[in-house]
Parts: sequence; structure tokens; C-alpha cells
Amino acid sequence: MAPPRTPSSDAAHQKLAEYRKKRDFQVTPEPAGGAPSQTGYSFVVQKHHASHLHYDFRLELDGVLLSWAVPKGVSVRANEKRFAARTEDHPLDYGDFEGIIPKGEYGGGTVMLWDHGTWEPFAGDGDPRETLKKGKLVFDLHGEKLKGRFHMVRTKTVSGKEQWLIFKGKDADARDEDITLQDRSVTTGRSLDEIAAGRDRIWHSNKEGPSITELVKQIPTQVKLTNLDKVMYPENGLTKAALIAYAATLADRLLVHVADRPMALLRCPDGREKCFFQKHGTVPLPKQVHQGEDWVSVADAEGLIALAQSGVLELHTWGCHRQKIEQPDQLVIDFDPDTALEWRAVVQAAVELRERLTALKLESFVKTTGGKGLHVVVPFAPSPKLQWDAFKAFARGLAEAVEADDPTRYTTNIRKNARGGKIFVDYLRNGRGATAVAAYSTRAREGATVSCPVTWEELPRVKPSDFTVLTVPSRKGDPWEGWAEALKQKLPKKPS
Repeated sequence: MAPPRTPSSDAAHQKLAEYRKKRDFQVTPEPAGGAPSQTGYSFVVQKHHASHLHYDFRLELDGVLLSWAVPKGVSVRANEKRFAARTEDHPLDYGDFEGIIPKGEYGGGTVMLWDHGTWEPFAGDGDPRETLKKGKLVFDLHGEKLKGRFHMVRTKTVSGKEQWLIFKGKDADARDEDITLQDRSVTTGRSLDEIAAGRDRIWHSNKEGPSITELVKQIPTQVKLTNLDKVMYPENGLTKAALIAYAATLADRLLVHVADRPMALLRCPDGREKCFFQKHGTVPLPKQVHQGEDWVSVADAEGLIALAQSGVLELHTWGCHRQKIEQPDQLVIDFDPDTALEWRAVVQAAVELRERLTALKLESFVKTTGGKGLHVVVPFAPSPKLQWDAFKAFARGLAEAVEADDPTRYTTNIRKNARGGKIFVDYLRNGRGATAVAAYSTRAREGATVSCPVTWEELPRVKPSDFTVLTVPSRKGDPWEGWAEALKQKLPKKPS
């Protein structure tokens, strides 16, 4: 593979002359330039509703994004050729652009980040710069939607405009489906219509209008907001303002699962890369946060905003409410897979547990953890007759029954050297003082992922990276419909 070159700023600037000539940067929020990515080989596909609907396919090379307009979008069917018209090179910052180009400007309309990732020139063809000049380019894409080997061939040049064909190679990633039906942004989860209507949404990435910091300052709160521009997630530049905006926007959904529950907090005052757990007031917390002997809790949106202001990136709740701390009311089974296992194996594990719970006449719910696992959650009515020891024993029996069904796939052994190729069925989150990350809690992980509730129906189609601080606020409906009714459930005497 030809190594990426460190581009001359002058050379990259010259390549963007046509791009800049066509735009008034006092009017359009589009970027004027940018620095190379870490790989030097990024790619992006943007769905663009301008005078006509099309897809812009862009490959990073030598400090700019080589660009083609693909009217029907790239196909993942082997050898299905799509027309691609070469357009002007774009600045690298354009790879992050999603928003609205004002009407009357060049390309005026709505832009969605349809796919992104990295690309790898085919080593057998030599330097991609030379093959590009000859009208041929073979490469592998490593994106969210587009993966595997692709080919581009120049067919002719008309009035100085190059015309190309792009098509999928015959490999394991080729499939017989219309990939354009996956019609949501890979960064915000929104449709084109939602992007077009979303100018006032605080998680909106469009540079037009007030900044997120300015919007957050308008939130009616008694919490003193400071250092709003501090970057909490360095890989994507998300700031404390974005975290506070998420907490304010998701407050109603978050409070269903955290209000008045004892919690442990993961605080990251200087960003996600340096954090510490806090269970009580050894480090000062705002007055909106209640403090117990070995836990903290919040009761309302003010408390959630106060935690975000304090740099809290994770909320880990006990399985009870603080008013009835000796009466557990929520069971969590954590499916934690070996790194070698595929996501579908974790999904299957959760589905199998759901079937076992259904046989016990228990309604269960599922959520991503924000990492590589899944939580199956079962709510119960608290009762003085149900104590922590019995509650944990029930959870253990449930986990051991799963393990007994297929010990080649599952283990309840906490030792990591016993988990090779298996899924750890973790029941230990169900003892007094034990915690599990809360539904809708952010995580201190790369990409600003969220522990997100999903429906059982959509579970096979999702992956953990789908749910982030940027995408979760735009999810519609309640994936845990029936939760309120399930709060009346009673724990059976035996787990099987």
C-alpha cells in the first residue's frame, strides 16, 4: 500500500481553488479547509439533496478529498455499475459536514453523513496516484455501511469533466440488497428531513446559528455552568456543553431509570481519558446531588445537569430506590462476550434469556451497555419479603441455568482466563451495593457511546456504536414500552 504523504499546505490550497471559487464562506457553513486525518486515507459518503438528490463519494488523498457525484449511490451488489461524475476536490473538514447549505448558494440543500471510515488502496496496483491518472482505482472500504473491495474506472471526459463507473468487487462483503435503504446519518442517526428541520435542535451539528455553548447557556437551571467549551471526548471534539445538552434533552427518559436510585458515578473532569469512581462526598458535589453513606442520587433534571456540569460521564445505579434501600426492584443480567465473539452471538444470548424469562411469566427488556455487551433488565415490585440475599441467589440461579444449557458458549466464572471464546453471564450486579450502568447513561468510551434501550424486534439490526450522545436524542418512541406495567412483577421462587 502506498503510504499517505504529508501534504504541502500550499499544494492542498491550490487543489481547492475551484472549491473556494464556487462558495461564499460568509454565507455557507461549509468548511474552507482542514488538516489530514490520522490515517491519511479517510473516506466519506454524503447524501445531498440539492437541485437533485445524489450521493457525494469522497476519498482522502494528499490533503484533500477527491470527490465524485454518484446519482444512484454506491451499490453493494457485485459488479453492479453506478455512474460517478468527478467533481472538484473538497477540503478534509468537509468529511465532518452535515447540515444545510443555504438556498441560492452552490449546492444549496441538505447534506447527510451517510457513511464514513477509511479506505485502503489495492497494493497490487502500486501507487494510487498513478493509477488514478490512468483512469483506474481499486481499493477496500472500511466503513459503517460500505465494506470490502471496490473498483472505479474512468470511461470518458466530456468538456473537461471526467465520467467514471464505480462498482463492488466479488467478495464476502458483496450482497444482494439496496444499501441506500439504510437511510440514516452515521453520526446523528437522522434522516434528511430531520436534518432539514433540525436547525433548533441542540445536538444539531450544523455550524449555522447559535453554537451549542450559547444554546446551553439558555437552559433554565439553578446550576452554575462553567467551562462549557472543555473537550470531554477528544476524538470527536464533544464538549461539556454537549454533555449538558444531552442531559437536559434526555432528562425525562433518564429519570425513569435513575431518579432516587443510589448511584456510583464515573467522573471525568478533564475528559473521558482520565476518570475516577465516586460513591459519596469525598470530592465535593453540587447541592442538587443527594449523598448517602456510600452512594449518591438525583431526583430531577437539575440533578442530572449538575452531574454533567461536574464532569460525570457514567451513571451506575443500584437495583433499588434509596427510600427502600433494602428492597431490590430491578434485576440485571450482563452478557459480556470474549473479544473474539461476534455481536450476533451476544444478541442470541439475550434472546435465549428472554425466552427463559417469558416461560417464568416475566417481562424483560434489553439495552446496549455502550461497550460490546448487552444488559437484560427485569423490573420488580419492591417487597419487604424480598431481601438482597434471596434476590442475588435468584439472579445466580438464572445465570447458572443459562450456562448449564450450553457450557461451550456461556460461563458464570468471573476469572477472565476461563472466558476464552465464551460469553460471561454476569449476575454479580444484583447484590446490595452492586451497580449496573443506567439506561441512557453516557459512557466514557471512544465515540461518546450510550447505554441505550432497544426493542427486542430491532435488536438483531443494531450494533453498539449506533447509539451515541449525538444519535440517541433523535430516537423516536419508547423502546421499553410496557416498562411501567412490568414494575408490578413479582419474583418467582425459583429461576427455572
